[in-house]
Amino acid sequence: MPSPGPGTGEIVLPFSGPPEKLGVATRIRTTLLVSSLQSLRKRGAVDAYMRLLPAEHHMTINSMIAGQWLPIAVGLAHYDACQGLGISQPEVVAIGREVGDKIQGTFLATMVRMAGQVGATPWTALSFVGRLYDRLFQGGGGVTVIKLGPKDARVQFVGKPVARIPYYRMAMNGVFEVGLELFCKKAYGTDIASECTETTAVLHLAWA
Repeated sequence: MPSPGPGTGEIVLPFSGPPEKLGVATRIRTTLLVSSLQSLRKRGAVDAYMRLLPAEHHMTINSMIAGQWLPIAVGLAHYDACQGLGISQPEVVAIGREVGDKIQGTFLATMVRMAGQVGATPWTALSFVGRLYDRLFQGGGGVTVIKLGPKDARVQFVGKPVARIPYYRMAMNGVFEVGLELFCKKAYGTDIASECTETTAVLHLAWA
């Protein structure tokens, strides 16, 4: 279902400043890449992935551990290689859900406990998206969440170079779905490709 434009709806989480002044992310957290690579390994796709990954990044990817920061160029190379694998959209979303379980588990569990006293909903999770972004990207960029309806949201990232890669955006649908499902029975994420650019990603989220 198409997502209404950015001028429609109630702002639940505003950008931290004027979008045009937020800059562009320059570093990416290895926790995201390590989790992504684990999902590829589980599917026996690592050899094909390494053939697609530029040789200059092999040592970095093979030696990285969770909790470090790497130049965004490494993240771009990683997701470009993932894109080249030709994995089906449903499977990429499934990979995103696995990654979401790993990168959000402790973080969102803490947020759920904090929110539990007042009653947690998917909007509770979405109110923390900015903090999650800051845990995964550094140097610039940001995110806003707009409420389109009682169970519909628009999430827009700016200054995020990996946004240009369809694989990354599809995987992010899964990341958001599994995060929201801590608060609801079922969630659905769709990236709005027509509104995505080299550094902008737009997702439409709905849940039941």
